[in-house]
Amino acid sequence: MANQIASDVILNSSFQTIAANPQTILTNPAVEIIKGIPSVWDETIVLPDSEIGGLAAFARRKGDTWFLAVMNGTQARTLRVPLTFLAAGGYQASTVGDRAGSATEVQVEKKSFKKGDTLKIKVGAGGGFVAMFQR
Repeated sequence: MANQIASDVILNSSFQTIAANPQTILTNPAVEIIKGIPSVWDETIVLPDSEIGGLAAFARRKGDTWFLAVMNGTQARTLRVPLTFLAAGGYQASTVGDRAGSATEVQVEKKSFKKGDTLKIKVGAGGGFVAMFQR
């Protein structure tokens, strides 16, 4: 499920869709992140860990809000993403990733970050991750 949420950040579309029952989306623990994903971006950065056929990792900004999204390929991996794209100052982040041991459940967390911190992200095969950074 986190991979599908990440696809709404990474893939360009003026009409975003998630293939799920609407009630399932509304009761999803990541609903606030899903509702916060814009359809138009002010800035896009393809991150260095991206590789065709293996991993897509993007940082995208709308206004003062940054999103970090990862869509993983067929092999589980751990990424270390330097948050150099953030502006100076602190950010509150809501993160959503795949819940370990489940193909359909997500885990949502809230954390604080600042420019230059490094975010460690574990993604399973076919997994995904999204972080929404707000001031």
